[in-house]
Amino acid sequence: MSDTTLIILLSTITTGLMLGLIFSLVAVGVTIIYGSIWMPNAANGQFFLLAALFAWSTSVSWGLQPALAALLVIGSSVPLSYALEILLVRRFYDVPNRNISYFVLTLGITQILSGIFSITYGVWSDQFQLPPLVPGVTMLGPFPIANNRLAAMLIAAVLLAILFALLRFHRYGRALRAVFQNRDAAALRGVNVRGIYRMSFVLGNAVIFAGGVLFACAYSFDLTIAWTMAITAFAIMIIGGPGSVLGALVIGIVFGLTQAVASIFASPTIAAFAYLGAMLIILLFRPSGLFAR
Repeated sequence: MSDTTLIILLSTITTGLMLGLIFSLVAVGVTIIYGSIWMPNAANGQFFLLAALFAWSTSVSWGLQPALAALLVIGSSVPLSYALEILLVRRFYDVPNRNISYFVLTLGITQILSGIFSITYGVWSDQFQLPPLVPGVTMLGPFPIANNRLAAMLIAAVLLAILFALLRFHRYGRALRAVFQNRDAAALRGVNVRGIYRMSFVLGNAVIFAGGVLFACAYSFDLTIAWTMAITAFAIMIIGGPGSVLGALVIGIVFGLTQAVASIFASPTIAAFAYLGAMLIILLFRPSGLFAR
């Protein structure tokens, strides 16, 4: 195999894994919230962008180290999520067809955040980039990969492993699965259903924030990334199966590799249409998603 072919292959694999792990992370956050609360969080893309912009502000404008800025941003998602849950989300827990109410609510949040970003960050710059999390490059044979992207990839993989273990083996994960399968039966077994709602909303948003921070660490970005990520996360959740963390992980990586291949041999626009086409075809045969239970 020639060096040129090897470089293209390694570039496709590393880019696909990087994007796929971030896609999976955000989709896991979306599916945790939907699986517990029945809340289709249309604002996930704006929360993703909010985390990226906050990381940029704290590291570039405030001068914090990127690692410290990342921890600060992810930590800030907790009080923000609690405030939203107390002020807005919990008011719809007992509303019939609350998923529709939540979708309308999160669309409103999306429009508000989008307007705020346009009149603030949109005026300051049209492109944003964080200082490197880890400087330097690592050589994979003839292919150089930035340590910054390598670190973001490893952190995303570790976070996904921790989430999978938490939701699979921890008491909270078992309670979440019980609530997703049958809320009334879970309540009769002593599960604090409203407590699970609250914890799932906080955890899901923290995961989305983590995805936004890692993306900002690995790539430059602009304000349009919010809409791209919102559509991508929903597509991954639908194809993988609403409420399925394993489905979000698998389909997210497939999407990342698809975009990497399409970006090299065609264009990112074609990759985006490929996502939607794949989603429609899969839904014809498995309307509940590939990994739905």
